Amino acid sequence: MKVLDRYLIREFVPPLVAGVGLFLFVLMMDRLFDLADLMLNRGVPPVVILKLLGCFTPSIVAIALPMAMLLAAVLAFGRLAQDRELTALKVGGISLLRLAAPLAGAGLVVSLGLLVFNGTLLPRSTTAYKRILFSAVRQRATVAFRERVFIREFDRYLVYFQRREGREGLLRDVTVIETPPVPARLITADRGRLRMDPKGYRMTLELEHGMMDQPADMNGEHYSRIDFDSYIVELDIHEALRGGDFFVKGLEEMTYADLLRRIRELRNVPALRREYEVALHQRIALAFAPLFVVLIGIPLG
Repeated sequence: MKVLDRYLIREFVPPLVAGVGLFLFVLMMDRLFDLADLMLNRGVPPVVILKLLGCFTPSIVAIALPMAMLLAAVLAFGRLAQDRELTALKVGGISLLRLAAPLAGAGLVVSLGLLVFNGTLLPRSTTAYKRILFSAVRQRATVAFRERVFIREFDRYLVYFQRREGREGLLRDVTVIETPPVPARLITADRGRLRMDPKGYRMTLELEHGMMDQPADMNGEHYSRIDFDSYIVELDIHEALRGGDFFVKGLEEMTYADLLRRIRELRNVPALRREYEVALHQRIALAFAPLFVVLIGIPLG
């Protein structure tokens, strides 16, 4: 490597490292608050939180790295332009194309690495994240529930509660909307407790001291009301938190081979095939983003 190439790389690497750290921190802030809530308020062990953080980080790296590459290219060549070093190099007969070559090469290397990364480690880490979170939910059924937030993950039920007391999962002022039937059935209770089947993938919500309203028509003018001391709502978390080898993979969990296989299987169904093609093209395009943003950042700098 020539002296000029080493000099340009040394100008490029420090802002790249700083940019990756900065963008990782910014993009992970929202998820860090969620993980802190799981540990402090839901009783999830710190070891599990660290595993979740490690599994979630690759999905952020795939986005933060191109942004950091652009920032580093702009700062590196901006510094050279500000100190008139670019002018001196041009006077010496060195073209901008020659100056861009080492950074473009670095962008190409990162893009090729990201291409492999997006098709292997990224889907595996996403699958591992869901499995670890599902395991935590099985141990503490309240992990997926938040206060004063409508929980829509369940197939037939919309769940809402005002507050949670303690780590035992005691819920206060619980509201459950069940559909079907049509019109929807409204269930309210003073308190409830979440229970998880330790061998299965079902969650039960045990309600106490409440009432069930069932409208007879869409106008709501006539309805029946049943008061109860105890009522159990069966909640299926199969779709809410997928885990285990027997669950169907989501798009973000598929490798390139999985996506290509689905595209071939759906070759005669364009409407269904299109989303897999988009996911594949998007993942490849994101992998080559570092190369193109470097080429954009150099003239900007």
